[in-house]
Amino acid sequence: MNRKVWHISLIPACLLVLPTPAFAIQLHTGNAGIIAHQIGHLFFLFAMVALMFTINSQGLIRQKGWRQIQYGALFFIFWNLDTLVAHFLDNQIEVVRIETLSISKMAIVTQSDSQLLAVIYYFLKMDHLWCVPAMIFLFMGLDNLLKAQRQGGKGAGQ
Repeated sequence: MNRKVWHISLIPACLLVLPTPAFAIQLHTGNAGIIAHQIGHLFFLFAMVALMFTINSQGLIRQKGWRQIQYGALFFIFWNLDTLVAHFLDNQIEVVRIETLSISKMAIVTQSDSQLLAVIYYFLKMDHLWCVPAMIFLFMGLDNLLKAQRQGGKGAGQ
């Protein structure tokens, strides 16, 4: 390889090693950001409800892959409901906030010092307990549908 070509190929490598900030995290300052974010959760929730109804109305529920996708959609519905409420409490009506006490300790502070609201908010923030199973069921369902298609539709993933 001649030296000129080697130097030109070094430029893309440097760009990969020294990336600039992507600013991919949306901070919900002001009302516009959080409202757009909440609308996204609502659209996703309604899409999952529509998917569940479509799977049932088309009789696809008899196939294992579609059944798993429907379970995934159900978990995504619960995840969206969970996050809608959590975002409403902390970003929209601001009755809950998280206060950093130290590098290893945080506190949930409620507007009215309500212990019940703090506990509810704590469990709402564990939204991964809904989202992770949803993604696993979605993946398993798609995997079963792909396996059934590769087998020529025999058993259709049942």
